[in-house]
Amino acid sequence: MSHFLNNCREYRPDFHPFFMTAFRTGMRLGELLALKWDDVDWHGKFIRVNKSFRRGQFAPTKTGKIRRVDMSDQLLALLHSKHVERKKEALKSGIGVIPCIFHERGGTMPVSQNYVRQVFWGVLKKAGLRRIRIHDIRHTFASLLLTDGASLVYVKEQLGHSSIQMTVDIYGHLIPSANRDAVNRLDEEGQPATQPQQKRHNPLQVMPLQPYGAEAGTRTPTGILPLDPECIAALNLMKID
Repeated sequence: MSHFLNNCREYRPDFHPFFMTAFRTGMRLGELLALKWDDVDWHGKFIRVNKSFRRGQFAPTKTGKIRRVDMSDQLLALLHSKHVERKKEALKSGIGVIPCIFHERGGTMPVSQNYVRQVFWGVLKKAGLRRIRIHDIRHTFASLLLTDGASLVYVKEQLGHSSIQMTVDIYGHLIPSANRDAVNRLDEEGQPATQPQQKRHNPLQVMPLQPYGAEAGTRTPTGILPLDPECIAALNLMKID
């Protein structure tokens, strides 16, 4: 990510804010292109994602819902600097600030998706990176959040998934290591970890998701991590509220 952004700043500085926004928010391509300055809350440090742009037209988001996406301090500073720059340009030209953040050069409408892809692939080539899809930036964003300890619920809200099940299906494989860390921390409140312990079935181990229906068993309505009878018994023994 950093290698790409550094090369973008060098070879296509005009697109550096765009790709920084993509890597820091995980927004869909159409949602990025549809962004307007009014969508940015400078004090709340978030972006309102309320529309998309594709094939020359604005449309609702993929899910038809509006969401808030948090901005990092670095992204906030970069977009604020760009906004100030646009205001200065507007004063010189006397035509006012163009509402779209990522608009065509010399125009007022957003850049086309195909043109953004060409720029993206060009920077990848300059950086010596293999060719991937722009949508893979979104996966990178989600993966980094989850491996850093963010919850599936938070990632789901940031990405704008229609359900938590979709987030689990796509990114659930990134969770097991975090769960192992959690059960290992139980050692600190029980016997010292240095004492030899017999290997046994861990009732708190993450179980594969099962489908809804008669075979669903004790699966929770949210569809995240079901508890079997052994797990429930173990929780009662540990007196977890």
